[in-house]
Amino acid sequence: MKRGPNNFDFVYAVRNTRIVRAPERLLDPFDQTLVNYTLLAQPMDDPTKTRVREGKLQTFPPRLLLPGDLSTQELEGFGPQAQDYLSFLRAHGDRFRVLRYSYRLRRETYSETLIGEPLEAVRDRAKRALERKADPYAALVVGVDEPWDVCLLHLFMRLVQASLPKTLHALTEHEKAGFRERMPQPDRDEVERAFAAAAKDPTLIKPLGRLLKEKGLFELYQDRFFALVRD
Repeated sequence: MKRGPNNFDFVYAVRNTRIVRAPERLLDPFDQTLVNYTLLAQPMDDPTKTRVREGKLQTFPPRLLLPGDLSTQELEGFGPQAQDYLSFLRAHGDRFRVLRYSYRLRRETYSETLIGEPLEAVRDRAKRALERKADPYAALVVGVDEPWDVCLLHLFMRLVQASLPKTLHALTEHEKAGFRERMPQPDRDEVERAFAAAAKDPTLIKPLGRLLKEKGLFELYQDRFFALVRD
């Protein structure tokens, strides 16, 4: 279906969003991240000009979600098309693993400028300028003039996907460390004795595995257990 200026939606915006330069740094799993974005778009009424929007995309530390918690993700400062895009992603949670983590997103105060030059020239100049600045959190995006906030949300989702392996590992290790601290000391001592015994006698590895499963601790100790099996 052909789309015109009065028939914009998030699908159109996403399909016409191109990330020219993504931030070099990944999102911080435990602290907020500020992404300095430059978003370029051609006005629908004058393709010889380029609209330049600059601002900050602020993300907050994620948290692990329960399966029914996808609706708790917050989105501040965005319009209805961006909300529709997020609803679509929530509805397809199995395909978008990124939504198992919750980030609050807010569009910071931004500047908007209309330049009397074609998009390609402005894009190339902006790209060179960002390369000179060497800002690890800078992003350059080419998108649509309306709904332009969907382009930013798409950038955000791409950043979350790129950061997912690091984030998952960091959150998992953090959760494990907290669980170990809450473990009753007798259970911790029993597990440590079982590991020490299995390290000396390989026939005790299977009983160690049973012990960990009985106590619901296998996932917590699985890396250490499999390292013992490999040895």
